Amino acid sequence: MDRFRRYSSIARRETIQQIWVVKLESPCSGLQTSGCTGCKLRGCYNVIRLSSMRLVSPLLKHAVYPALHQIGWLDHIMPPGGYAVVNYHGVVPSDHSVVAEISLDGNLLDANLVRPEILRRQLQFLKAHYNVVRPEDFRAWIEQGRQLPPRAVLVTCDDGLLNTLTDMLPVLQSEGIPCLFFVTGASCSDKPGMLWYEELYHLMRARPLDGLDIQLPVEEDEESSGNFQGRWWSMVRRASRLDATARADWMGQVRTHCGGTQKFHSEKRWRLLNMSELRELAEAGMTVGAHTLSHPVLSLCGDEEARREIQESRNDIERVLGRPVWAFAYPFGNSSTMGEREVALAREARFSCAFLNVEHWRTGTADPFALPRIHVTANTTLPEFAAHMSGLHARLQRAVG
Repeated sequence: MDRFRRYSSIARRETIQQIWVVKLESPCSGLQTSGCTGCKLRGCYNVIRLSSMRLVSPLLKHAVYPALHQIGWLDHIMPPGGYAVVNYHGVVPSDHSVVAEISLDGNLLDANLVRPEILRRQLQFLKAHYNVVRPEDFRAWIEQGRQLPPRAVLVTCDDGLLNTLTDMLPVLQSEGIPCLFFVTGASCSDKPGMLWYEELYHLMRARPLDGLDIQLPVEEDEESSGNFQGRWWSMVRRASRLDATARADWMGQVRTHCGGTQKFHSEKRWRLLNMSELRELAEAGMTVGAHTLSHPVLSLCGDEEARREIQESRNDIERVLGRPVWAFAYPFGNSSTMGEREVALAREARFSCAFLNVEHWRTGTADPFALPRIHVTANTTLPEFAAHMSGLHARLQRAVG
């Protein structure tokens, strides 16, 4: 008990001190409800804009959270609302090499993937300290008000990359963990290709666009950026203003300009699930939800295009799987890429619920169409994971505004 008090006292003091460091030095948390005003990347992809996971300061990440985790203090805090939802974007497949140091100079797209052994360790932690629920039990709670067990946690995964079937599913099955996978309409075809914005990243790395950008709508308040990631994210935002057909045509021009489709050593890392693989995932006992048709920045789509992206993704997946699709996940899922219109459209599409990709959306009563999730990245340590699961990190984020 004395050790607990000593560590708790130190943790409280250092946490309070660090709150001011975060508040003064971090212009963008990715968790505000009214868009980002300090981030030069304007609304950007979670791993670029210093998402909640990457905003954890060195002191919290390497000192406070490990101390609290070591004494078991985090294991006894009840998550906000009594439950938590954790979100992955796939795992690093065995044939893919990740740059050792993921930074703004490296391949930031890999920052969303975790290694299989890390996933296993996190799942084992969840089984030891939480009650992992089946997606259908979560659905019954949403639709029928059935009670969830205390400290309930739902595991989800976005995008539907091939590695979710080849490398992630075996880990889930060996640990006996069910998962709710969110896939795009591209997985309802035989040749789904890549996520268009990931392909654009590699094409722009291969060769500058050299004028192709002038074919895209211009953002009036766009700030020029001198780094590659800023230029890429600007193109993603501008291309998201096109409808899916026009965007696909523009991407075809970019491929031709850059020398054709990029060749990748690991198909499992970059390719999306195709129709038969999606069925295989569902037949393995996993639940499938919708993630739009083409994964644009929804807030930049016109009303009818946004409605089509959301509604028709559900229709396509139901057609392929022959079972109801009741859950939706917003692409990118933060307050700079979606808002109240998208929440209303998800409700209009008759989903039972919809998920964000941030831990804090707004204060007040929880909205089943704006359910927060804990976004796990490649750099998430186990003590940090425990702090997010307990809700401590989200409480600190709210405290600093």
